[in-house]
Amino acid sequence: MSSKQSGRIVGGDHAEFPRRTMLRYSTAGGAALFAGLLGELVEAGQSSARPATPEPAGRIRRVVTGHTRDGKSYIASDELVDAASLWTTTSVHPIGPGPAGEARQVTRATGETRLFVASIQPHTDPKPTLANRIGFHRTPGVAYCYVLSGEIVFLVDQQEVRLKVGDLVVERHTMHSWRNEGTTPVKMLITVVNASA
Repeated sequence: MSSKQSGRIVGGDHAEFPRRTMLRYSTAGGAALFAGLLGELVEAGQSSARPATPEPAGRIRRVVTGHTRDGKSYIASDELVDAASLWTTTSVHPIGPGPAGEARQVTRATGETRLFVASIQPHTDPKPTLANRIGFHRTPGVAYCYVLSGEIVFLVDQQEVRLKVGDLVVERHTMHSWRNEGTTPVKMLITVVNASA
């Protein structure tokens, strides 16, 4: 029978751990489990006709959006990052840290979240472009968009970037759209964490 004493868990043959240490282990284990699940989903969604090009072990391509000084959305970073530390938000930065000089867009997370698999159909003419801005919209907070299958173009106010299986977009309350130039639907796992001014 275990009991709690002074913020430590004590019991039988178990070593003593502070609660925060246990929480860190639980969080790390959950992140590892989630990363493994995503890996299995990506492998299941890949066609045997075209194998994916592997990235270095433990690294994921992360594309992060930001705002220019005049409020236009752009790609603030596009880089390989450690899979164990993809993105962090805080109460001070509810959509994560922005580029230098970015005006504060939101001040607090609302507590509302949404997790879903999006299936983006192939576009017919006219396709979304930076000029015609078809489908442009703003996520009400931060969205994590992980490509499960296919290739897709991600558009923001000032540029566009091509994404492939295993790429992650951190969309930080910016105007954006998507363009599927292929012939089959592109699937993405998306988590939206709402925030407000």
